Amino acid sequence: MFGIRILIYLLGIALVVWILFRLGRRSPIEKSAKKQQVDDMVRCARCGTFIPRNEAIHEGDRDYCSTQHRDEDR
Repeated sequence: MFGIRILIYLLGIALVVWILFRLGRRSPIEKSAKKQQVDDMVRCARCGTFIPRNEAIHEGDRDYCSTQHRDEDR
């Protein structure tokens, strides 16, 4: 009877540890979503479309969504 009681306690502890471990881990989707940070948005000087600053074409103090819009605005 004593051995069964120890076995039940050990299984209970293992279950609690497993649950805590699972709660502590994040899914790959949550990890990748956290890595993707929103960049500042800028407006195209030609068409007014908002685009991320790191994807914009910069010329002087103006930002463009494409090289075509940059060339048209010259």
